[in-house]
Amino acid sequence: MAVIVTGGSRGIGRAISEEVGETTPVVVNYRSDASAAAETVAAIEADGGDAVSVQADVSNPDDATKLISIAREEYGEITAVVNNAGITRPAQVEEIEPAQWQSVIGTNLSGAFYVTQAAASALRETSGDVVMISSIGGTGGTVDASYAASKAGLHGLTRALAREFGDDGVQVNAIAPGPVETDMNDVIVKYLESVNFKGHEGIGTHLPEYACNPDAIAHSVRYLLENPYVQGEILCVNGGMQFR
Repeated sequence: MAVIVTGGSRGIGRAISEEVGETTPVVVNYRSDASAAAETVAAIEADGGDAVSVQADVSNPDDATKLISIAREEYGEITAVVNNAGITRPAQVEEIEPAQWQSVIGTNLSGAFYVTQAAASALRETSGDVVMISSIGGTGGTVDASYAASKAGLHGLTRALAREFGDDGVQVNAIAPGPVETDMNDVIVKYLESVNFKGHEGIGTHLPEYACNPDAIAHSVRYLLENPYVQGEILCVNGGMQFR
């Protein structure tokens, strides 16, 4: 019995892996940084948890299938999939190359679909959970077209799957964070500042902090995994930067 966290070795993914790992075995997926994944596994084990790392590029459907197969070999049942893997390649629309667009959509949106598709039968068996890690960019938009489109797509995918899986007791929800203190967020902020995006820090939160740390997102994932009566929801965790 295990939870799979894609992109689980760094940033938000690591925080989720460690949070979930307090109570459930975790499959820490990574694409390229084996040492970061090993550190995450070691941190979970140091706190008495159980975890393994699995290399897979979720934008490749064969890798997504491999990830689920290894998880089932290691732990048998899968109780949840947290689709956290994400990248950003910010550029203005005239400058986005097809390969650049495809890489972002492929990881952020298609990757979530491929992993969930591969895990579907296992999740139906356990009446499990799917949690998509989206972004405020998917609800309010940014000038980073590929990233915003990929995250908005996750919201449509979330609600479609919530309807499809619901009769089998599988809950499907998404979390749309605002700014989170991660290396990826630094890249996003630097780009938004370079193009004078008026939304950047022009819209304040209704809390003292402008950005949260990854633990706040991890706690929200745990809330969704433990709550038996939330379905098809986009949970905005942004300090009140955007009300919906």
